[in-house]
Amino acid sequence: MNNWLSPRILVALALAFVGAVFAGQMVGPAERILVVFVSMLIALFVAANPDDHDDAPANVLDSSAANAQQMPALSSHPQLQAFIDASADAILMVENVRVSAANQVALRLLGNNIVGQNVRMAFRHAGAIERLSDPDADHSGHPIRLTGIGQKNQLWDMRIQAMGPAQKIVHLADRSGTQAAEKMRVDFVANASHELLTPLAAIKGFIETLDDPAAGDDAATRSRFLAIMATETNRMQALVRDLMSLSRIEAEKYDPPQTPVDFANIIMETVDHLRNSQKDRGADIAVDITSDLPPVMGDAGQLRQLASNILNNAMKYGRAGTPVSVSLTPSRSGAMINFAVADVGDGIAPEHLPRLTERFYRVDSGRSRLVGGTGLGLSLVKHIVDRHRGHLEIRSTLGKGTTVSILLPVAHS
Repeated sequence: MNNWLSPRILVALALAFVGAVFAGQMVGPAERILVVFVSMLIALFVAANPDDHDDAPANVLDSSAANAQQMPALSSHPQLQAFIDASADAILMVENVRVSAANQVALRLLGNNIVGQNVRMAFRHAGAIERLSDPDADHSGHPIRLTGIGQKNQLWDMRIQAMGPAQKIVHLADRSGTQAAEKMRVDFVANASHELLTPLAAIKGFIETLDDPAAGDDAATRSRFLAIMATETNRMQALVRDLMSLSRIEAEKYDPPQTPVDFANIIMETVDHLRNSQKDRGADIAVDITSDLPPVMGDAGQLRQLASNILNNAMKYGRAGTPVSVSLTPSRSGAMINFAVADVGDGIAPEHLPRLTERFYRVDSGRSRLVGGTGLGLSLVKHIVDRHRGHLEIRSTLGKGTTVSILLPVAHS
């Protein structure tokens, strides 16, 4: 019989094909490549077995089944461990309901002593144990969603591929980040809807009141209500503008700016505008800009938005009559420019600092709305800094005030 059509070669090709199909179901390209490699390794292991005989039965299906039953343990191949260790996800080999091999990620996740253990001891998860213990289980289709493995709130997708009688490859992919991103998306939609509905409800209420002939005849009441309606409309406009800006910045986050920009000039333009538009508080701005600073590689419009947001926050939340200190200086290495704005005010408690750049996160919701905040200012700042490949740091002391520092890379000549 032709060696290329020998039953063992056919079994090897079948195993490689199954592995490729399995890889096609997986989410990440790295996992696909890994599973194809493992499948090919197993296939070559079967094909190269010296016990193969060319005079195998002519019935391909029968001979394939016989060879599959005689396939050696997956874990016995000397290069298999190196292949599975290459994965950033947890990979295990299960043979006869026992873990026969595991990569370092799996050992860290499930325990260093899982190799040799029954799957009931290794996984301690009812859903995983049921699927791995059942020799007739159908492993096709969607992955099994697992919780309670690893750290609290971690979420895992488990995929199983049968590679022979009682032999299986188990792949565990951490989907906690995906779940967190989905939760953030849901929360964002809910928060944005709430932020828009609140002023809309107020406007609707005032319209209904003004529609009352008795109220409509009172010029003072009508004027007061119309002023409130205008304020609420401005709030909605500001919110929609910030949402649109955030969407544009996120769409460009993988496309860093390529234009040299005079950031010092942008800072001075922003300061001059605030001094002219906010006479009382604008007079409190103190500026210290190092001369002859190099330009930064940036988007001028976004950098204006960044400077305006940070300066406005300092003026709003700092105590009236206290200085708002603005500085622009080179970093120690000279490769970055440091933009810092410090206010003197109530400060922010440490537990709030990590969440300040979250969308719609407010330390004091009532005060934020009172001063006209949309809840998106620092989120916009963070996304702009990220796009510019910079670094944002917020330091605050209760009762003293807050300092926002931003490092931006200089433009290379």
